[in-house]
Amino acid sequence: MFVLFTFIIGGMTHTQAQTNKAEEKAEKKEERKEKREARLAKDSIMGEAAFNEAMQAITNQSFVLEANSVQPLNGRVYFVNSNTNFVSLNDGQAMVQIASNSPYPGPNGLGGITVQGSASNIQVKQEKNGNVYLSMSVQGVFISATVNLVLYSGSNNAMVTVDPNFSGNDLTMNGTLVPYSGSNVFQGTTY
Repeated sequence: MFVLFTFIIGGMTHTQAQTNKAEEKAEKKEERKEKREARLAKDSIMGEAAFNEAMQAITNQSFVLEANSVQPLNGRVYFVNSNTNFVSLNDGQAMVQIASNSPYPGPNGLGGITVQGSASNIQVKQEKNGNVYLSMSVQGVFISATVNLVLYSGSNNAMVTVDPNFSGNDLTMNGTLVPYSGSNVFQGTTY
């Protein structure tokens, strides 16, 4: 009788321990879900604020796309320093700078090239999905190109394509779009 009683109590204890573990597991899962939802809500609010700031910079025609990746015509993606690779527009002047970490200093002193020109034909439109599109012509001594920019809805992430008018050597850059006054890019020698 004593042995039977011990088995019954032991079985109940084991069942209760399993129930407690299951409840703990469910509580932890719920906590993780709440934390994830709070983080997503915070990210959404921060992303929307960054989008609004970037949208205002486009409206003011005073912005910099600080590129963290560059994709030339060959299709390879190169991850680059956003302080030295950018496309900007300010006071009617557009600038495109590409730099690399090569030992060769290049025309701009940063291993690449920096070209500047006057921006014209600036057109901005926002699609139903919230993405903002900007198109402009840039004409300078060493640049004649069409620049197309996409600011993605809900963030300040953007993509720009520089399409030279006299060659098919398109260049695509991805990065973040910030107001010109809030940018921390380093400009090389301009042509």
